[in-house]
Order: sequence, then C-alpha cells, then structure tokens
Amino acid sequence: MIGSGGRSTSTTTAPGRSFLKWAGGKTRYASTIVAAAPDFTGVYREPFLGSGAVFFELSPRRAVLSDANPELIVCFTMVAKDPEAVMRLLDEQPNTPEHFAAMRHRSPADCSDLERAVRVIYLNKTAFRGLWRVNRRGQFNTPYGAYDRPYYNRAILLGAASLLARAELRVADFTTQLDEADAGDWVYLDPPYVPSGGWADFKRYTPEQFGEADHVRLRDAMRRAAGRGVWLTLTNSDTPFVRELFGADFMITPMPTRRDINLRAANRGSRDLIVTNYPLPPSAPATAAAPAG
Repeated sequence: MIGSGGRSTSTTTAPGRSFLKWAGGKTRYASTIVAAAPDFTGVYREPFLGSGAVFFELSPRRAVLSDANPELIVCFTMVAKDPEAVMRLLDEQPNTPEHFAAMRHRSPADCSDLERAVRVIYLNKTAFRGLWRVNRRGQFNTPYGAYDRPYYNRAILLGAASLLARAELRVADFTTQLDEADAGDWVYLDPPYVPSGGWADFKRYTPEQFGEADHVRLRDAMRRAAGRGVWLTLTNSDTPFVRELFGADFMITPMPTRRDINLRAANRGSRDLIVTNYPLPPSAPATAAAPAG
C-alpha cells in the first residue's frame, strides 16, 4: 500500500498551485511530501490547511480541507465559488499604507463573505512577509510590507478554484478530521510547529495558542486514527520534544530544509521531521531516524 513517488488512483494528474504565500507553508516542499505519500485509496484530508500547498500539488479527486482560522476557510470557499468576483474586487484595492491600515482594522463581522475573502488575499500580499498573525482578541496585527507586486495570478487563482470546487471546506479542530477518517484515507498534518527556541517564541495564528498540550492531543488523535487503518503524515520541527512525543508510535524521517544549503556555516543544519505510520517509499528525502529514547 506504500507509494513510490507516483500518484494514486485517488488523485488527478495535474498539480495546481496555491494563490497564497503562507508563513510555514509547504510550497517549497510540496512535491517532496507528495512523493512521500502512501498509495491511499480513500479521501485526502488536511486539518491544518494554511496555503493548501500540498493539496494543490496532490490535486486529489476527493478532499476534506479544514482549519481553525475561519477567515482562511471563507477565503478558499469564495475562491471556489466565484473566483471572478474575488479578482474584480481585488483589482479595486489600492496598495497604500492607508488602505492597508483600513483593511487590517476592519472587522470580518462587518464584511460579506466576498469582502472577507478579498481581505485575506490583500493582507497576505501586502503585510510584512505575508504573515497572518492575530492577537488574543483575534485582531490582525502584522505591519505593512510595502511590496510592489500583484495580488494574484489569474491562471493560478482559476486553477486553484477548479480544484477547490470539488473539495469539502470547513472550520474545525484537527481532531474532527482525524476522528472522522476511515481506513484508506490519507491525512496530511502540518500543525503550528513546536518552536525550536522554546514555547515563548510562539506567535498566534488564531486567538488561541497552539501549545504543548495541543501537540499531545494531536499525537493521541493520530494514534486513534492509525488504529483504524488511516494513513498519516505529519511535518514538524526537529526538536527533542517532537522526537520524544511521536517516536514511540510512529516512524520519523528527517527532511532537509532550504537553510541546509546556506553559504554561512553558522546558518546551516536546519531540518524538519516527517512523521508517518508507514515506511517511506524510495523517493523519500532521507533515511528514517531512530525513535527517541
């Protein structure tokens, strides 16, 4: 049942691309993660959607996509429903510090779903590093980035809309997806990473922090799903906490990141971990690491 870098019968043959640039997103590594996929026969599930880079690369025939960020799900839903309207309204938005401030402080509760979707894309393209960060009250608080670039690529956004139109989108906690998954489904999990510098440097993606207890909940939900025959792939930071948490129940494989090829030796050595409940195919990026003791 293990893949060998090809696409299973549950996927199409034409990968797409995300229209969002998401901090922590997997655009650069989407093909690597898809090559490490099992040969699943069921539904593709992604409970931490982010930019959806792996979903678009995989282009599955059936998918359930969810996230704890309601603004993100509204954005994807509206792109799937009416991409032309999204693009028209984006074209009306000036890229100025004043308009950015107005969009940043506008409450989603005062917006239509179309306006909420456009707000997400606009802030994603104009905020510093595209970072979606909110405070405890759920208010967007990333500063203006002063980037001179288009808000969207028409072909990419329309391609994304076509793929999203056949997916189920919902706002949900990750446990919902894991507990609903059936044998033969593949669940790809890309949670907020365990901070390499400790929990104090965590930044909010939603008003609620995703902390140590949530990673434990995630491990426990993965255990339950694995027991039902669900295929699982998780990416996270290479830290002692992650290795200890998942090492006893799952297989751990290091995945080199872009920082490994940094010309400055002091900046090298960064890598992520791929955590699975199946042996990786020959096309996987590295040799499985020994479970933490």
